[in-house]
Amino acid sequence: MKNSINLGGAYIGIIIGAGFASGQEVLQFFTSFGIYSVLGIVVATVLFAFLGMQVTQLGSTLQTRSHKSIIDHICGRYIGRVVDIIITFFLFGVTVIMIAGSGTIFEEQFGIPSMVGAIVMTVLTIGTLLLNVNKIMSIISAVTPFLFVIMIIISGYSFFTSNLSFNQIISSSSKGTAATGNWLMGSLLYVSYNMTAGIAMLAVMGGTFKNKKQAGMGGILGGSDWGSCYF
Repeated sequence: MKNSINLGGAYIGIIIGAGFASGQEVLQFFTSFGIYSVLGIVVATVLFAFLGMQVTQLGSTLQTRSHKSIIDHICGRYIGRVVDIIITFFLFGVTVIMIAGSGTIFEEQFGIPSMVGAIVMTVLTIGTLLLNVNKIMSIISAVTPFLFVIMIIISGYSFFTSNLSFNQIISSSSKGTAATGNWLMGSLLYVSYNMTAGIAMLAVMGGTFKNKKQAGMGGILGGSDWGSCYF
């Protein structure tokens, strides 16, 4: 169970990291639909848990060292190449956005040039990737509890200090620019792009497990806890 929780924590960290890449994702894919965003989060939670279980169990069964093994197993050799290119493109895009965002934080919060912040984050990222998979998984899962604590503090502060009524909050949130036309499509698109960015690491982490049930449980725990974060 400890190994499953470790994998689940890393899964949450990966998905939240990719999901908060620009800071607008939650607003555009969920919040903009008002009360229906709750239904979107429920759908996304179920899908994250199911897909996380499937990917990690496949990784365990195939003993993968790269997401390409799973992609080829699902899509075949030739279509798998196309899918691999798409995944690589998404990984590059998310990485660039997150590094740029870290540079902006350095400048806004500490007055340090954004370029310095971006370089620091790039060096830290490269240094982390030089570690083995188990150490990377432990580092990511260790950071996840801090994300929970920060979310609880911010949510609690907002809840107790807000002067707006529930109806005013719903009305205000609905005025945002949505990423798509309805809440269900927004939920599906959110899961799709997050899994595209997250499958590379998730497949490798699943490959470190000999027991596919433990790997699958980690995927379920990670997907389920993602939903609790957003609620």
